[in-house]
Amino acid sequence: MMYHLDVWSRLAVEIKAGEMVCEITENGRAQGAFRYAPDFLARDDAFALDPVSLPLQPENFTFGHPGIARVFEDSLPDDWGKKLLIRKHKISRQHENIPTLLIALGSSGLGALTYSVQGKPAPPPQDTSTTHLSELLNAVEKFERGETRDSEISMILSAGSSPGGARPKALVYDEETGTHSIAKFSSIKDLVDVVRIEAATMALASKAGLQVPCTRLSPCGNRSVLLVERFDIVPGGRRHMISLQTLLKAEGYYTCRYKDILDVVRKFSAEPAMDSELLFRQMVFNAVVGNTDDHLKNFWMIYGAREGWRLSPAFDLVPDIGRRGEHVILFDTGPYCPGRDTSKKLGRSWGVSNSDRIVDEVFAAVSGWAAEFETFGVQDNEIQQFKEIDRNLVS
Repeated sequence: MMYHLDVWSRLAVEIKAGEMVCEITENGRAQGAFRYAPDFLARDDAFALDPVSLPLQPENFTFGHPGIARVFEDSLPDDWGKKLLIRKHKISRQHENIPTLLIALGSSGLGALTYSVQGKPAPPPQDTSTTHLSELLNAVEKFERGETRDSEISMILSAGSSPGGARPKALVYDEETGTHSIAKFSSIKDLVDVVRIEAATMALASKAGLQVPCTRLSPCGNRSVLLVERFDIVPGGRRHMISLQTLLKAEGYYTCRYKDILDVVRKFSAEPAMDSELLFRQMVFNAVVGNTDDHLKNFWMIYGAREGWRLSPAFDLVPDIGRRGEHVILFDTGPYCPGRDTSKKLGRSWGVSNSDRIVDEVFAAVSGWAAEFETFGVQDNEIQQFKEIDRNLVS
């Protein structure tokens, strides 16, 4: 089957950025191509959607399986959101492919890109208000339990989701702050209060000097919902987003070091020295807190009309809730917390400015982690499960 999609950019004004075509054979193999629209190339504010694989050139870019550029796959939500997208649009199993999902996504994804097949951009989605958080939370529970009636879960079906992670979430408009946010819910599978733990870890990250989105806990009955302000929406437009997985062309099982991410950030960032420090600070924080879910889809670069390419704020920060033990991304040659002295040595060897000071600041901030967790209402028996943080602090 052949798919033809228009790709639109809404960075400042909405304009057709290019066209993609994707052919999927009966056995499921795919091939495809993309080319920039001439009008887009002619603009003074034109930018490469992927500076590695889609440089700003008037040529056809071709792709083997899965038949599209990876930056477009970045637009799609995570497994949780894909399940909602498939259910909302009643996509049959045989058509559960990336082009179909992008068409269904339309303009409801994060970032600056939208997708259509009509020759005009997809209509903007309706905002779901935070006044409906209780209804959304109930819909999440029904969906997780396998509720089959769409009328019972219509609220969560219409809200949309986001890339990264696999936990229940929705895109909402925060009435209290006047901002667009990602609402993150508890799951019926949770063994600990993940929502409060993430809220506390994000606050701790801010104290450690990381750039993080504004967050707040919103009470919802006897539970809470974590609202994380979206950093892709700016006054007058959007920011474009691309994952480090895409920039590194990482496929399948990929062994990556933080130094690999650092090299890409330095190559494309408009402020390489500043972003190098921010990435190193995030690495040290992940190590000490035990955020073992530090995969490449949790690191993004964002592009704005004024600021160019920059490292995105840090997000999805939690201690080792899944008891993995090992980090996804290697610090040097190993997946374990390197400790204070080795972290400083790594920073100096990588040429990160102020690396010794950064390590000391992060360690000092994280030393108050238990009190921070308690402030956010995390129960003592749950706090005791993360004592590994204390061991990391003295390593």
